[in-house]
This record gives sequence, C-alpha cells and structure tokens, in this order.
Amino acid sequence: MSNEKIDEYLDKNNNNYMFLLLSFLENKRLNSLPEFTKKQMPGKLEVHAMEHVATNNIPDYIVASEKEKEEDDFFI
Repeated sequence: MSNEKIDEYLDKNNNNYMFLLLSFLENKRLNSLPEFTKKQMPGKLEVHAMEHVATNNIPDYIVASEKEKEEDDFFI
C-alpha cells in the first residue's frame, strides 16, 4: 500500500513506531463508530486511520452526523 500523505509524513518525521501506534489507536476509534457512519467512508478504515494520523486531522464523525440529523429534523 502506497500513499503520498503517509510517505511524506514518514520521510519528514522518521517516527515509524509512533506512526503505527497512533494509526492503530485511530483505527480502533474508527471501528467503534456506528455502522451507518462507517458505511459513509469509501475504502478501508485502516487507510483512513493512517491518513488522519499523517495529516494530523482527526475528524469527529459523531458530531457531524448529529448536526445532519438536526438539520433534517428542522426541515420536517
């Protein structure tokens, strides 16, 4: 598996062990999300976890889905 963001992060920081540990924890968090949230993500969750760690951007999917529900309820 080759990804530009992941390769760039590893080249810049040379923290292989830390990257793998953080990716594992992020993957664990993504796996604990509700099924409907996980189905909205294209591709594998493992790749998303590594991209989140490499870009230092950990999105909060629960808050986003709650906002969508509120907006949907507003228009009913």
